[in-house]
Parts: sequence; C-alpha cells; structure tokens
Amino acid sequence: MSLRKCRSLVRFSRGQHGMAAVEFGLLVPVFLLLVFGIVDLGHAFYMDQVITMASREGARYGTRYQTSADGTHLLPNTLSPSIANWIITKYTSLLPADSNLAVAPGGAGYTSGLAGDDITITVNARKNWFVIGSLIPGLGSYKNLSATTVMKCE
Repeated sequence: MSLRKCRSLVRFSRGQHGMAAVEFGLLVPVFLLLVFGIVDLGHAFYMDQVITMASREGARYGTRYQTSADGTHLLPNTLSPSIANWIITKYTSLLPADSNLAVAPGGAGYTSGLAGDDITITVNARKNWFVIGSLIPGLGSYKNLSATTVMKCE
C-alpha cells in the first residue's frame, strides 16, 4: 500500500462528516421513549383526578336531602337515576373506552338516609399503559385506579 493511500485512509477516518446524523439516530429513540413515558404517566394522573372527582360528586349527589313529588324523603339507594348510573353517565366520556369504570356505593347512610350517617362511594377504573408497561418489567400492562369518598348525609 502506498503512503498516499495510507494518508487518505487516515484522513477519511478522522472526518466528522455524518457524525451529527449518527448521534441524532442514537438519541432520538431514547428521547421519544422519555416523552411518551411522560405522556403515559400524565394520562394516569389525569384518570386518577377524574375518578377522584367522580367519587366526590357522586357522594355529594347521594348525601343531599331529596324528596319525591309527594314530599317523602328519598333514600340514597332509591334515587333516580341511581348514584352509580349518575356517575357512569357523567364520567364515561372523560375516560378511555377500555377503562372499565365501576362504582360501588355503600355505608350506613346509603340505606338509612339519616342525617349524620356516612355514605361511601368508591370509583374504580383501569389504566392501560401505552408505553410504560412494556418498558418496566413487573409493572404489567395496566394499573387499577381507585378513589373513595365518605360524606355525611344531610
């Protein structure tokens, strides 16, 4: 090999042409995983806030003193629409279709309706991970979210 060819090979190997493209290609996947992971966690936080609000409003709906057309007191378990149906109707559109929104009313006030008795409303939803579940071993493909509110009947 001639000296001229050796010098041109050394010069070629020291060139900076294309280094930016290589660095960009190496960093973009990491950056995108980071961005989509943040979006996924933000969506989980949003869903948690929605079900917390749903349980609070459902408890408030059940604790108000309500009467029928003839003036008799309606018990929380006889409201129309029911507490569970009211929450599901109002909040299903704010959550993904695969969230499996479920409402469980309970407590002494739910059946007695007496002032001072507690009504407990528990709202459950399922957060299916977009990205995070496949990146973190042991996390699974979903997380069950739950919110419970206890209020006293009026």
